Amino acid sequence: MDDAAFDLAAEVGPFFVLERWSADAGWRPLSELVDSPDVLRERVAAAREMLAERSRVSFTEIEERATASIVFLGLAARLVSPSLACAALADHIPNLSLDALWWKPVVGGPWPLARSASEPTAALGLDEQILQPVVTPVLEAFARTFALSEQVLWGNVASSLAGALGMLAAARPDRAEATTQLVQDLLAAGTLHNTGVLTGSFKRNSCCLFYRVPGAGICGDCVLDEAPTPA
Repeated sequence: MDDAAFDLAAEVGPFFVLERWSADAGWRPLSELVDSPDVLRERVAAAREMLAERSRVSFTEIEERATASIVFLGLAARLVSPSLACAALADHIPNLSLDALWWKPVVGGPWPLARSASEPTAALGLDEQILQPVVTPVLEAFARTFALSEQVLWGNVASSLAGALGMLAAARPDRAEATTQLVQDLLAAGTLHNTGVLTGSFKRNSCCLFYRVPGAGICGDCVLDEAPTPA
């Protein structure tokens, strides 16, 4: 059931793809993001280089904490989108664990993710099956390594789910209502409680710090009405 559900999810777009792991394809264990702060620092440093080049400023002008939040936002989108699509399109919660997920480093775009083979289980809920065992340890590693607020990072997860909802609704309008209800339920209780509100459009209760990148503004779902004036 997992394979069929993931195949449906992959049709939505690149953020929803969870490839099948193979030993000779250069995959790295996702658990190293939790166990090795140096790996996180390397990924954030690579993102700072890219942002500096795009913003035409020096590397040192790109704040590490803000970049770390942005990097986690992109990773959170990849961790939650495939499973949300499985739940929305196939009424199936996949059986995943941190140790069964793999990644590859890329300069930009969606992180390539893969999954090892696992036995399918009954749907126990995205919160219990994905957010708690998979997303939480990665989030806590980012918080520790870069002194980021977990409130900000969980807001990034909620924002990622809202973004995935928008893409799913556009790709499969026949499932838009059911997917919207699923995300609303996730925001109403459990791990994502009080991270944001979905009423037509999503509004988060925190800021991802993107405004701190030179030349950047605020995101459409930001709790801020405008970017703060630098001190």
